[in-house]
Formats: sequence, structure tokens, C-alpha cells
Amino acid sequence: MKSKLLTTLLIILTSLSSLAAEDCAHIFYDKSKDSDYTFGKVYSVYLQNLMGHFPKHQLIISPVESYEPGQMENCKTNFYIGSYFDNEISDAFYSDFKKTKSNFVWMGYNIWNLEVGVFESIFGYKYSHLTTLDWSKRDEADKPGFFKFYTYKGETFEKFGEFVGAPLEFRAGFEMSALNPLENSSVSQVLSEGVHSTSGEKLPYILRSKNYFYIADVPFSYINEADRYMIFSDILFDVLNEKPRHKTKKALMRIEDVHPKVLLAPLYQLTNVFREEEVPLHISIVPLFFDPLYRYARDADEEFVPMNYEPAFMNYLKDIKKDGARFIWHGSTHQYGRIENPHSGVSTDDFEFWDAVNNKPLEDDSATFVLDRLDFGQHYLRQAGIDPKIWLTPHYQASALDYLIFARVFPWNIGRVIYFNYKAKGADLKADTTSLYYTIEDQASNDRNEFFKDLEVETIGQWNGQLYPYEIYGDSYGQRLLPENLGNPQPFTSDHVVYPRSIDQIVKAAKRNLVLRDAWASLFFHPYLLTDLFNDGVGDFPGDTKPLRKLIREIKDLGYEFVDAEDFIKKNDFKIKPTIYKN
Repeated sequence: MKSKLLTTLLIILTSLSSLAAEDCAHIFYDKSKDSDYTFGKVYSVYLQNLMGHFPKHQLIISPVESYEPGQMENCKTNFYIGSYFDNEISDAFYSDFKKTKSNFVWMGYNIWNLEVGVFESIFGYKYSHLTTLDWSKRDEADKPGFFKFYTYKGETFEKFGEFVGAPLEFRAGFEMSALNPLENSSVSQVLSEGVHSTSGEKLPYILRSKNYFYIADVPFSYINEADRYMIFSDILFDVLNEKPRHKTKKALMRIEDVHPKVLLAPLYQLTNVFREEEVPLHISIVPLFFDPLYRYARDADEEFVPMNYEPAFMNYLKDIKKDGARFIWHGSTHQYGRIENPHSGVSTDDFEFWDAVNNKPLEDDSATFVLDRLDFGQHYLRQAGIDPKIWLTPHYQASALDYLIFARVFPWNIGRVIYFNYKAKGADLKADTTSLYYTIEDQASNDRNEFFKDLEVETIGQWNGQLYPYEIYGDSYGQRLLPENLGNPQPFTSDHVVYPRSIDQIVKAAKRNLVLRDAWASLFFHPYLLTDLFNDGVGDFPGDTKPLRKLIREIKDLGYEFVDAEDFIKKNDFKIKPTIYKN
């Protein structure tokens, strides 16, 4: 009897182990003994967020320093983010790595601490050194040489590398592991190569040998639209044995910063272009215009203008709503108080949920502040019969507390996001919060205030930004996100624009992204761009729509399908499993 019981228990445990190995992915990161070091956790959040595109996988995150023997076999997939040079890692981790049956992705540092011959026997390559900046060989712009370009499936991606700050400092994620091939190098596939910007030298960037993957750096530093991070985002499909979710490439364009005092002529022109080019119309709407410091040429009584105070604007909204336009809620005033934050204090110029002057959360940042501000904006949206299903954080930036609230009161979000290493308490953030969503019929303001009233958030270290090539069904805040990965046309630098971006650059990025599975072509366009270059527009004359039509048509010609965002989210209503954190 005892023997049968033990046999039954073993069968149960084996079944549970098999289920775990099938359904979970474990991220190990460097915590290190350095109390000031936070990048390991930050990078784990980046990977956690990307994994939000693959909702069937249970995610587990823990410091590599707490690794327990045999732990790699608990999940079908494991990642190690080697971001701390020569971190002290247990022998058990290295020992289990060389014999694991799981799919294992190793990024960056510390492969040199494996037993002699282990990396070589797995991949057929030998670690040589870490690459550096080459100041002796500079490019035409007088920038130092480094492994800047990365080939993948016939396209070339690249790392950021620019002179920044005062005094000027060259910033780039220039380090990567230099690997030399051995006689048995054919055991590995070279999925991507790094190419030196001035010498043209090539090194393997991503290797695959059966269930093992090696990435020659940590691909989460200095992320940009063309970055090698996009390659890694695509490699996840191979690591997880996932197929593309979509049969066609999706495209999405929104008209940005539409408030009650925006000029109506370009709005109608844009609407006509979208209609004629058969592109679903998406409006990023700000329901209240505020100019507290009298920065615009306006009447004295137009300091504060709710949308329903402008009959012509309301008529425009009524017309496009009848034609099926979709609305994205882009803040209530898209500015903060009676101050420059940091530009003019005017709606759509400034930040609403972030102290951009001091680069920190607002002094009065709290759940009450956020919810009151949203309730205020929602009041005017309701009067117009507008019921946005998607939220867009003004200038993409807010506090961790704010993002946690946005994640629970909006079904979906769109755009890029700022991430913090944070700890939250005072609210059951794993609870089903469907009842907290904003809708036209929603009267749950008291429920929202009650749910979030004790929410407190502690952040550690600096914030970091992330963008996505594909939709995310749950990030570290709980947000479901539609991507914005192409940026927007910006002909000149300004207080708002650090790096200009042309229509040709956007089309080039869309073409590059065709090699990425499930990648979108998602971007936005400001009404003021429908003027000439002399007035910071993209046309040859005021009202010139040719550049916009060119942008739309070239994206279509690449094979992208412009989609209705609300139709998309109705058909893709997936949720992720809550991440398990272990110390």
C-alpha cells in the first residue's frame, strides 16, 4: 500500500513538473552585492514586458544569486541577463547550464566564468574580449568607431551612438562580447552579426546551438526605433517556440494633440486624407484647453476652454464620430497647473502627470490627484458622447503610481512607457479590476477612489523608457499596450524634438520591421505639420497633404494593413498570468 502511494505521488509530481516546464519562463538577473546597482532589475522588467506579447507563459523573476540547484529544469525556458561584470554566481548555476534541457538564453557578461571548454563545446566559439570605443578610427561625423550595425534576415538594425550633454559625452552601448570561431563553429547558427561602424569588422551577435542562445550584449540599453533590441524581440518567438499571432502586418496612425482650440482647417484636411486613403481615423483627444500664462494669441476669456464651449469643434467631433472615428484619451488638459512644465504651460505643450522641470513625480502626485483629474476630463468627454477605450499618457511620462492606476481604469493603453523599479502596497493589484474601467455609463468613481485610496509606491533608482514592436497583453504595471514604434515626422529640432525624423526615415523603419514577426507600423501625425517647412511643417506650402499621402501609401505598399484599434482589441482580449517574483 505504501509503495502504491509513493508511486502515485511520484506520478503527480512528475505531471506537475512537466506542466511547469511547459508553461513557465524564468528570468534570472544580476542583483549583485553593490547596493547602488539597479540595472539588473530594470533589465528584467524590460524582458518581462516583452514577454507580455506571449500571454500563455507563466513568468518567474529572481536574482541569479538566489539560484537553487536543478531550478533550470522547472521551466521550459530560462533567461540569464548578465549585466554586472564578474558577478558572483553559484557553481550550481554554471553546472546546470551546461546540461540543461530547457531553452536557455544568456545575454552579455560572465560567460568567461564557465568551466573551460563549456561555451566552446556548446557554441563552437571562444570568448576573446569585450569590445570598446575606437577613438582612433572615426566616422564622417567624427564619432568613434564601435559595433553599431546589426544584420538580421537581410535588414540592418543599429545601436544608438551620439554626443550628448554639456560638456559633450559620447553615449552608446558599445560593449559586446567578441567571439572567435573554432573548427566546430558550424554547430551554431549565427542569427545576427555585429558590424563595426568604421572598420567594417564583423562579429557574431546572436548565436543559436540547439536549445542554447547567446546574445553578445544586453540589448536593453539606449533603445531606439532602429535598435538591435528589435532583433531580440523577434528572437523570442524562436526561444519560446511561438508562431506569429497575426497573419498580416498591422498599421495604426493617429492624429495627435487634438484639443478644443486646435485649428479646424488642418483637422478637416487630415480627416479627408484618412478617408480618401481608407485609413481608419484615430484622434488623440484632449478635452480641455488651458493657457494660464497667456502664451497664445487669444481672447482674454479663452484661458480655459472645455470642448463643449467650442461649437465648431463639437460639430467636427460629431461629424467624424458619425463616420466611425475612434478616440484615444490623451490627458485631461495635457499640462499641469499655472507653471511651465517645462515649456509654456499650454495644453499639449507640457506634461500633465510628471514634474518635467525636476524630472520626478509631481509634488501632489497621489491616487486622489490622478482620479480627480481623470474624472474632470471624463465629464466633458461624456457630454460629447465620446467613450475612449484607449488611454495615451501625455508625453508618455508619469509616475509608477500613475501607471498602475492607468492600467486598471483603462482597458488598453497606447504608446511608449517609462518604467521604474518599484514596490507597491495598499491595493490588491492582482484583483480583477474590470469594474474600475471608464465608460460612458460608468458611475464607479467612488469604487475607484476606494480601491486606490491606500495605494503607496516606492521607486528605486532612475526611470527608463521602453517601446515595443508588437502589442503587449500585460506589462509590469498591468497595462495592455498597443505599440508606437515608428515615431512621427519632425522636420526640425526644437524644445520638444531632440532628433528630427523624416518621412523617409519612418518608411525605412517600417520596411526594416517587416522581418520581425507581429511587428506593427504605428505612428502619429500632428495637425500643424500640414504647413510648409518655413512654419515647421513637412509640406511645400500650407495645406500640402502630399507628404502625408506618401507616408500612408508607402506603408501600405510594404504590405501593412491599417486597422481599427477598437476592432483589434475586441478580437485580441488576452490577459497574462501575474508574474511571480522570488528573492
